[in-house]
Amino acid sequence: MVSLFASSPRGMEPLLADELRQSGARQVRPLTAGVSFVGDFACICRVCLFSRVASRLLLPLGRVPGDDIDAFYQGVYELPWEEHLRADGTLAVDFSGTNGVVRHTRFGAMKVKDAVVDRLRDRSGGIRPRVDFDRPDLRIHARLTEQRGVVDIGIDLSGEALHRRGYRLNGGGAPLKENLAAAILLMAEWPAVARAGGRFLDPMCGSGTLLIEAALMAGDVAPGLTRDHFGFMGWLKHDPAVWNPIRAEARERERAGRGGIPAIFGFDQDAAAVAAAMENVTGAGLSPWISVERRSLEHLERPMGAAGLVAVNPPYGERQGEIEQLIGTYALLGNRLRTRLYGWRGA
Repeated sequence: MVSLFASSPRGMEPLLADELRQSGARQVRPLTAGVSFVGDFACICRVCLFSRVASRLLLPLGRVPGDDIDAFYQGVYELPWEEHLRADGTLAVDFSGTNGVVRHTRFGAMKVKDAVVDRLRDRSGGIRPRVDFDRPDLRIHARLTEQRGVVDIGIDLSGEALHRRGYRLNGGGAPLKENLAAAILLMAEWPAVARAGGRFLDPMCGSGTLLIEAALMAGDVAPGLTRDHFGFMGWLKHDPAVWNPIRAEARERERAGRGGIPAIFGFDQDAAAVAAAMENVTGAGLSPWISVERRSLEHLERPMGAAGLVAVNPPYGERQGEIEQLIGTYALLGNRLRTRLYGWRGA
């Protein structure tokens, strides 16, 4: 059992805490923009594979001084890196934060890298790891907090951010992050609506993120199942004998659950958005359940059959002129929800 931290969008910590408990986590404690907990390697695998809300999964290793370069380097050097990375392995460092000593994140990342490489070289008789930014054996997470003058050092067990499911082939303009879309659906109680036979509609679907996340959720498809790599796979404590059965379980749940996906409808007035959504839906293997059509709000009609959940991420504007132009769009959206989708839940 080890202490871990899973990050999430702010405000979604209670949802993430529930997911972690379902994955076998203990001592679950919601914090700001994440949740701390204790778990074993099976829990690590389950969080990376099944969590719909988590952004990253970190294994904290220690806290080192950030206001003195020599102490910073020495603190990183003294951490037991040989327990986590082979001397001939690969690494990458993600560094955030600056202060009067560490004036640039690239400099901070370089100092962390130097300390790790030096320790492994000293303990292996000269063999040293090399840097691989694309898919390292070990991705190191370092965060400098200027107010406290410290750097928190950990291992990123997720590797690429967990919201990157792998199905988004075309992001379109300003796409909604997958884990934020999933959190919205969970808060709107979409799983219960789907189990009761309700259907799903997004009248301004963009590149289709809400549509796809709704289908994956209703079909009990693990969000990480389309990924072929996680950060823990190059970690020295990775255990395939634990990971492989969990992944096999996810595949079996997918086979059993896809039959429960209800009809899902996506509309958008922009042809490019519709093309992007259709490409992503096809890439996710969800074309039999998700219908995407070019249609404006003016022509929004209630789909035939049972009511369900309508969820929408409308444009919000970033400049005053855009906001004024959107007043009519929001008025029309409200009108259509009241008059054409009466009886549906809305998010």
